Amino acid sequence: MKACEIFQQISPSLGTEIIRYLRTDLKEVYRAAVTTLAQQKKLRPEFVQKKSGDQQIAWILDSLRFKASEAVGEQILQVWLMKAQSPMLITFLDAIDIPHDGKGGIDSDIPKDLDPVKTAAGVAALLEKHPAESAAVYLHIFQLQQPGGWPALSEAMAAEPRLKLGA
Repeated sequence: MKACEIFQQISPSLGTEIIRYLRTDLKEVYRAAVTTLAQQKKLRPEFVQKKSGDQQIAWILDSLRFKASEAVGEQILQVWLMKAQSPMLITFLDAIDIPHDGKGGIDSDIPKDLDPVKTAAGVAALLEKHPAESAAVYLHIFQLQQPGGWPALSEAMAAEPRLKLGA
């Protein structure tokens, strides 16, 4: 699932949480996203910046649902996951035995194959400790790290109905 599809499927509350996090804690990333999204629509960033905070967030979320905003959406999700959700990333990486930097960043190449048993255990650990919708977003973004994703992760996600976005 691509970033624009994730933004189409997630709940309004999670989408707002993600963008509000950027607006509050990562102002440069937020401004860059506004600028890029505005330019894609042939608008000046000031058009968006003049809106109230809630209107800006709604405008950004609406913009991220389109394929043209795929790169911006993926970057926003990656930044949110790395900065605001690192415990979730660590939970999964520990469960599937991928070395990391202690913040959710991976120290080496991701294996070409994931062990199905460890992957299922990693999914279970995520769902035990973290909200299902956030875990689903992370797993979908993780799947983008390898062309076609990992079959073991696809199977583990398909076996868990709580990971279905938009349900």
